[in-house]
Order: sequence, then structure tokens, then C-alpha cells
Amino acid sequence: MQHLDMLLEGKEAVLFDIDGTLIDSMGVWEEIDRIYLKRYGIEMPAKLPEILSGMSIAQTTAYFRDVLGVKETDEKMVSDWNELAYEQYSQHILPKKSALSFVEEIHDRGIVMAVGTSNTRALAEVVLKRLGFFEYFACMLTGEDVKKGKPDPYIYLEAARRVKADPSRCIVFEDIPEGLMAGSRAGMKTCGVWDRFSLMKEEDKRKIADYYIRDFSDIFENRVEILRG
Repeated sequence: MQHLDMLLEGKEAVLFDIDGTLIDSMGVWEEIDRIYLKRYGIEMPAKLPEILSGMSIAQTTAYFRDVLGVKETDEKMVSDWNELAYEQYSQHILPKKSALSFVEEIHDRGIVMAVGTSNTRALAEVVLKRLGFFEYFACMLTGEDVKKGKPDPYIYLEAARRVKADPSRCIVFEDIPEGLMAGSRAGMKTCGVWDRFSLMKEEDKRKIADYYIRDFSDIFENRVEILRG
């Protein structure tokens, strides 16, 4: 498993995004946003998923209020989003291929892991627990824990600090350019993860990432794309 060893050599921590990286969930949010905005008689902008990509919860609620015109409190918006998404996260969303096997392998090697997600804590916890990931992560930072979302590096720098890892000895797995940029700006190695809902950003992802995989089976089968040394 040459590529597995290559990715993990010298690493003190492995950091993961969740949506679109560990789990196949990005398509859920386009429908949730459409349903939510319809309640207020607002047509969903065509590029809303791209606009919101990587934003913290505070940035997202501000955008819905100040730009889209949803006159609700942050707490009410987050509560409504959680309610709309909960069934999908608690019952239906599936993991990315071989993601859990990769996490288990990292655990077996004694390398600490953490999560940095733009999602809410409620949804992140319920899906990670249901799919068997949760117990492996030493800490989890969510979109509710940060003021600035990705590509700001704070979420990954803070995750590394909490697990006592040198950022230069961490690797980040992400499915969007903003997340990869956050990892890169934190001084970490980055691995892009293919996702069908970010196909239009493939070129951008490859410009930023050090490595690229279609799914986590690529790591075990030596198919990792090495984009830069």
C-alpha cells in the first residue's frame, strides 16, 4: 500500500471535512435551500450552492438575511435547516466509498484525527455516529464554532491546536476548493476528493491540492494522483 504510506508518512494528524468528503450529502442541500426559500416566497438563485460553499453558519445566516431577504434570527434559521435535513442525515445519507476503512486504518496506525466542517454540530454528530465514524475523531469543529468559514484557515489551525499537532505535519481531505485552500493556508498538505456536486470546480481543486482521489479506495489501490511534491 505504497500510496497509503506516502499520505500518512510523518503525519501527526489527519483532518477531514464531512459533507462531500466522508459522506455523499451535497445534493441534499440544494433541495433543502429550495424548500426553505420557497417558504418565504424567494426563488433560489442558480448559483447558491457555490456562493455558500465553505461559509460558516454565521456567514450563511447573514447571507440569507442581508442578501436573500429572510427576516429571521440566526437561531431560527439554523433550527429550521436542521429540521429539514435531519431525516436525511439520521437515516439515508451514505458514506463515500472506503472512507470508513481509511479512518480505521489511520486509527490503527495511532494517528490522531479531527473534523472541520461548515455544517451544524447536530447534523454532523448524528450522521457520523450512525455511519460509525464519530468514535475515531479526537475533536470536531463545525460551522457554529467559527466566525469566518473556509477558505479562512482558522478551522483547521484550531483543530490542529486542539489535537496538539504541528500544522506542517497534518493532511486535510476536502471536496471543495475553499476547503483545500483553508488547509493550504494553514500550512498543511491537502488531498482533494472527487464529488459529483463540485464537478465544475475540478480544475480549481487540482490547482490547490497536493493529491487527488476519486474515492478512498484509490488510497488502498495506489491510484492517488500526485499533483505536487
